[in-house]
Amino acid sequence: MKGKVLISEPFLQDPNFARSVVLIVEHGNEGTIGFVLNQPTDISINEVIEQLSLDNNLLQGGPVELDSFHYIHTYAHINGAVRINDDIYWSGDFEQVASGLQEGTIDANHFKFFVGYSGWAQGQLQAELNEKAWIIGDLSSGTLFDDKVSGADLWKHAIRARGGKDALLANSPTAPDLN
Repeated sequence: MKGKVLISEPFLQDPNFARSVVLIVEHGNEGTIGFVLNQPTDISINEVIEQLSLDNNLLQGGPVELDSFHYIHTYAHINGAVRINDDIYWSGDFEQVASGLQEGTIDANHFKFFVGYSGWAQGQLQAELNEKAWIIGDLSSGTLFDDKVSGADLWKHAIRARGGKDALLANSPTAPDLN
């Protein structure tokens, strides 16, 4: 599961995850941790972490610990970064990130910054998968960090990338009972 994305089924009622795409960064006996990739907040990064001097908006990584700050990126050389897959990393030495961004040796476009995260206790995610609340997929780092493919577009892109019958779900209305 680590490195995979969870794509919410089109009619998921949970407002925290409606039409969301969640990158799984940890999956094991203790449970699962991920970040919602397509739910921007109205809060700019520099409002929360002045040291970064970035006016991009934070993403809401999920409903757990909304006072926590996280980031994913494409930089293998950042000390302490956790490898998620071939070219996506989670966290790492914050001082190294901040100085690299300030000096211009690290590109902010290769980062996603989150407040909060998504978490599932042991067995909880499997139960949701059994209920067909999620579709498991893959996203390249090129797509994941492409600002032109964000929000609802990212959900549609991720579900279309699955192909087959799943691709047809991208055109599902948000409220089918209104059709």
